[in-house]
Amino acid sequence: MRIIAFLSALASLFFMGLLGCATMNEGRGLLFEKPTIERAVHDYFDAEIHRDLKKVYEYLAPSSSYRLSHTYEEYLAQMESSPVRIKAYDLIEIHDLRTNEDSEHYPSVEKFVRVEMEITFFYTDTEEDLTVNFDFRFIKERGRWYKD
Repeated sequence: MRIIAFLSALASLFFMGLLGCATMNEGRGLLFEKPTIERAVHDYFDAEIHRDLKKVYEYLAPSSSYRLSHTYEEYLAQMESSPVRIKAYDLIEIHDLRTNEDSEHYPSVEKFVRVEMEITFFYTDTEEDLTVNFDFRFIKERGRWYKD
């Protein structure tokens, strides 16, 4: 009985060690990727604030459902008719970096990450602001980070 208990405890420690290593590797990956992700996030949201619509569209992931279903001209028309503007943003946290384990459905995606943001919207039709907290997904395709 003691040997079974010992082996069970040893197996538990082994699997907890594997889980810890996976978490540590994710953290290490985020440490190396974080500056590049932050730059992409700031570039995207700065373009939103300055209404650089061409740059905003270029920062949407090529494999995103939006880019696959809307041309740049359709995007421009939607943006021009929308009363919603991003007035300010604050990057709160970058977390949950993971590699793409579903290459069948996402063949060009290398990695996914969640980006928590506080966004202040300005509504041109009502002249009102609204600040909300959002989680956005950014993805890495062909070595570059995009908003999904």
